[in-house]
Amino acid sequence: MKKILLVAGTALVLAGCGEKGDFEKAINAKISQAKVCYSLKDNDVVFNKGFPRRVNRGFRSAGYSASDEILKGLVEQGLLKVSQESDGFNSVDVLEVTDKGQEVEFWDRKDGACVGHRAVAEVKSWIEPSEGNGVKMTQVTYTWKLDGVPGWVDKKAFSGVKGMATPEETKTVLVKTNNGWQAN
Repeated sequence: MKKILLVAGTALVLAGCGEKGDFEKAINAKISQAKVCYSLKDNDVVFNKGFPRRVNRGFRSAGYSASDEILKGLVEQGLLKVSQESDGFNSVDVLEVTDKGQEVEFWDRKDGACVGHRAVAEVKSWIEPSEGNGVKMTQVTYTWKLDGVPGWVDKKAFSGVKGMATPEETKTVLVKTNNGWQAN
């Protein structure tokens, strides 16, 4: 009898790990596609020819902006110098690559200055999958961190970028399809 209970218990644990692994795979398929970058309208810039660069500050909310935090990290690490100029009624940021920045390949001509992509750190919990409107779905709580962080990044300088220093917790809804679970 003990052997049967042990086998049944092991099967339940493994089934839970499988589901948890499936959730992680589905979430990663969604969140790891986009890089976390500071980007300009036209990133096709060669540093020694395209900088200094004037960037309209535009409307900035008081909340968190990964782009702003990356720019702060570039400055703190000593790769860029940012100053402000008045442009009539607006203020513009003037970006200049420092000598140290000239030595480091931190700018991608397609994406800008990227510091990695999001990846699941841990699937924390989920609501038992249920059906509604003919669709099986669940809500998953997980933490994510930045993965694929380039070697030139000083993580202390970029500690303001969410997911760089510590994992961030969030939730998502997953839908069961004929190809497994998918994140919305």
